[in-house]
Amino acid sequence: MTDRLLDIDHLMINVPNAQSAGEAFEAMGFTVTPLSGMPGLENRLVCFSDTDAAGGVCNYIELMGLTDPSIAPPPMPTLLSRPFGPISTVLCADDVKAARERLVEGGMALGPALDLQRDWHLPSGETITPAFAVAIPDLDQSPFYWNYCQHKTPQHYVRDDFTGHSNGITRLTAVLAVHDAPLEAAAHYESVWPANKTGVDPVILTLGTVDLEIFSPGMFAEQFGVTPPRPGLVGMRLETDKLSETRDVMTKAGVETHALKNGFLVAPTDAANAVLVVEAKA
Repeated sequence: MTDRLLDIDHLMINVPNAQSAGEAFEAMGFTVTPLSGMPGLENRLVCFSDTDAAGGVCNYIELMGLTDPSIAPPPMPTLLSRPFGPISTVLCADDVKAARERLVEGGMALGPALDLQRDWHLPSGETITPAFAVAIPDLDQSPFYWNYCQHKTPQHYVRDDFTGHSNGITRLTAVLAVHDAPLEAAAHYESVWPANKTGVDPVILTLGTVDLEIFSPGMFAEQFGVTPPRPGLVGMRLETDKLSETRDVMTKAGVETHALKNGFLVAPTDAANAVLVVEAKA
């Protein structure tokens, strides 16, 4: 075990209601996990099997809603009081405690390492119990908020009944962010994760197989043909090996899509206030 952060594990999206947000993703052809409750919180997940679950790395989208700020663990009430849409890049760790020690020594403020678990009650009547460890950084230490976890039961996230999507999408490949000074923003992640940096605008930060891409507002608009909704985390890239079929599923569901060079874009109004870019598998 080491103090390594292995990869971007998932993107957390702040939604007003996790059940209805999941239904919107279901309409786009995603399979979404049943509603799961935690103290003051609820979530539903869009999980993908194309990841190294055996190595402790998962790959998914988390639709997270705040239900009772008086009992939700800090800093979630404050974090989820911010505008709806992508709210946190979540990494996975080889060893939560070792990673926490390294980050604290480097000057970051984090909560204690916590061992957690919760029950998921599935429609079949089966109950599974995902278990994980976390250490939560204090807010506003980074250009875009991030936290991390260590999966103890990654097999629960790559079940066939969770990861088969009728739209053909197979994985999350990047988290998209916007900042007025992309190189300045990237310096934080390059040092504390640490990540490999390439490019200038966008700056691409790579740990494993999922990148963090940081654009200036102008470059984001130029590349995707839309004005970024705000500075900060704004969306994701997803991959499919059936691009035309994926777009057909979404357009037949009434989802607004816009053609891109290697795929298409789903407007934030149809994807929980997130810019969703779907691309053909390389």
